[in-house]
Amino acid sequence: MASTDWRFWSSLFAATIFLSCLASAGERCDSPLDPDAAIVDCTQTIISDKAKGRYLAALLNNRGAAYRAKGDNERAVADLNEAIRLDPKLAMAYNNRGAYYNEQGDNDRAIADYNQAIRLDPKLPLAFNNRGNAYHDTGDNDRAIADYSAAIRLDPHFARAFQNRGVAYGDKGDTDHAIADFSEAIRLDPTHAAAFINRGNAFNDKDDNDRAIADYSEAIRLAPKLAIAFQNRGNAYHDKGDNDHAITDYDEAIRLDPQRAKAFLGRGIAFSDKDAYERAMADFDEAIRLNPKSASAFRHRGDAYLEKGDNDAAIADYGEAIRLYPEDVSALSRRGSAYRAKGDIERAIADYDEAIRRDPKSVRALVGRGYAFSEKGEFDRAIADVNQAIRLDPKSPLAYFARGRFYLAAGAAEKALADFNQANTNAPDIVQLALWADIAGRRNNQPSHLAQTSSKLDMTVWPAPLVKLFMDQTTPEAVLAAADHPDSIAKKGHICEANFYIGELALTKRQKEDATRLFRQVANECPHGFDEWDAARAELKLLGTVP
Repeated sequence: MASTDWRFWSSLFAATIFLSCLASAGERCDSPLDPDAAIVDCTQTIISDKAKGRYLAALLNNRGAAYRAKGDNERAVADLNEAIRLDPKLAMAYNNRGAYYNEQGDNDRAIADYNQAIRLDPKLPLAFNNRGNAYHDTGDNDRAIADYSAAIRLDPHFARAFQNRGVAYGDKGDTDHAIADFSEAIRLDPTHAAAFINRGNAFNDKDDNDRAIADYSEAIRLAPKLAIAFQNRGNAYHDKGDNDHAITDYDEAIRLDPQRAKAFLGRGIAFSDKDAYERAMADFDEAIRLNPKSASAFRHRGDAYLEKGDNDAAIADYGEAIRLYPEDVSALSRRGSAYRAKGDIERAIADYDEAIRRDPKSVRALVGRGYAFSEKGEFDRAIADVNQAIRLDPKSPLAYFARGRFYLAAGAAEKALADFNQANTNAPDIVQLALWADIAGRRNNQPSHLAQTSSKLDMTVWPAPLVKLFMDQTTPEAVLAAADHPDSIAKKGHICEANFYIGELALTKRQKEDATRLFRQVANECPHGFDEWDAARAELKLLGTVP
């Protein structure tokens, strides 16, 4: 269900009727601030037998609101039903019962009650707002927006209606209107944390992570125990590439709400980005335990299995992700990559074909199929696929890198160099692209440009030692020592990369025997989903050796 504001029952479900007209009614019966006191006060007046007819109905409405504020749904709806029986014209009772039905997921009965409330009182903004929530839950954002707008027209200071309309605009992809509504909601009620969260989400959708973080931080200041605020701020930090801050926020979200599957998923993704794959897989496992229908959790766990070299487990997870969310083209492409790593090229091509059929603009699927065609020796079809990927996204480093690989394997070193250089230009912060550009440059007898390109790389973390190796600033032994990592999956990957690039450097120095030994080691020991595994096999073929 949507995170619109009426879900905060203490504020909108507890819609009471002012009872000053009833002399015997205590003050606390028409206030939602203290549900326990309201229940006691309303009950005393009800059992006193002094209230009759519509006044008794008003008391029952208010007690029903108080019961629901305490989470006692059965007593709440019983009081509301009785209030409506006693006074069929009591609009607020229909509104409150509609909110109860909406909370139960019965949107049709909710809308029917809201319709009746509006028919009885066309100037009741709460009923329009709540009917908007019900329409929003059915996916009818246009009707929802119309109802929220009606509520705002009736009450221009109705902050929650602005926020709820902002949510509906956001769901329609109209982020600018959403931000405008959230901003107005905040202006009207600057103490409401949910409005800051929703505006933060909208800023996040616009990739404005700094403003998103600022809004989530304000929500946390207002409501320090709101787990979703920490989770969403963690997402924004992750999108900025600040995985350490992201993990800290996910930790707090999980501490506050250990059942929050998305926080485990987010933390798992952040751990993966830090090469902490074992911790990532533990988080993905927990995310799946908490929410077995999370396609994203299966897909990301599949990525971790692929990184580990467990292709069968990766294929199984991608398959479950596809079953849960058949529209997930990326899961199809990833499963194709797992089949390709396993050596099942025909199934890989079938998955890529299906991904491309569903999304003809999928660069990942086109590049993956290009690799599969290349492994079948169908060079022209491989080039055709990556050419199409480049036409679709001229800034894709993935597509240029793949085409460079194909050209290099075909002996077209000059064309390979041009593509590797373009890939490196498109993504200057990726070490491997800088290395491939340097390798191709050396094969074209060109001077190294690593001194210039290294200025755009983070030279403090892996795989920076590989760049230093190619710049003669370190030794192969030191590189292998630097490849060590507390995470066994990451360590295996680092050693794989180290051996491959040490082998490439040996090849440029005409140390063919050393290069062959290292490429064979990579081909035998590295996870088959690694570019280095595939590249080592290609190099061995060029060297006249069977992989």
